[in-house]
Amino acid sequence: MDSVDYQMQKTMGKCFRSKSAIELGIIRIFGSWYDYKVLNGPPEEGDMLEVIDFTSRELLVVVNNSLKESDVNYIVNF
Repeated sequence: MDSVDYQMQKTMGKCFRSKSAIELGIIRIFGSWYDYKVLNGPPEEGDMLEVIDFTSRELLVVVNNSLKESDVNYIVNF
């Protein structure tokens, strides 16, 4: 496993709030910027997004509003 795969693997299960109703975006996790794509339709602004997988180019996320900011895996989306 190379360092890029390791970094992407570390993002699994992380969650953050959507800043817009667009399916594509960018998030900073562990000091690195990652592109992401919402798989289950466009999110509403403020929806909670959860990283469930990744490709060589982007994180794959789903809307999961059962998660909260108090979750240990929550990342602030600047």
